[in-house]
Parts: sequence; C-alpha cells; structure tokens
Amino acid sequence: MVVVLLVLLMVSGLAVIDRKYSSRLAFIKIQTAGQKLEQLEISWKRLIIEERMLSEHNQVEKSARRKMGLVEVDRQAIIYLQL
Repeated sequence: MVVVLLVLLMVSGLAVIDRKYSSRLAFIKIQTAGQKLEQLEISWKRLIIEERMLSEHNQVEKSARRKMGLVEVDRQAIIYLQL
C-alpha cells in the first residue's frame, strides 16, 4: 500500500514538473509571437508612411504638369556638361 502511494506521489510530482515546463514553453512562444507582431506593426506603419510620401509626390507632379504645363524631357534632348 505504501509503495503504491509513493509511486503515485512520484508520478504526480513528475506530472506537475511536466505541466510547468509545458506552460513555460507556451509562455515563451507567446512572448516571441508578441515581439514578432510588434516588428510587423512597425514595418506596416513604415510602409504606410512610404506609401503616403509616394502618393504626395505623385500628386505634386500631377499638379505641376496640369497647372504649370511641365513636361517630361526626352533623353535625347538632355545636354550634359563636363565640369
């Protein structure tokens, strides 16, 4: 009877250790995923800012073409000067 109780006690102790270890691994995975999420959010915000900047540049260019009559010059029309 005592031997059975000791065996059950050992098995119970090992089960507690296993559960504790599993919960630590799960917590580490959650933290890693959270850090990855933060990095992705930062990258996303940078891409949004870049998109806005490119869009604004495009709007300025369109406005200059429309209001000021600016045109794109052909490559053959460009004269390069040696300094």
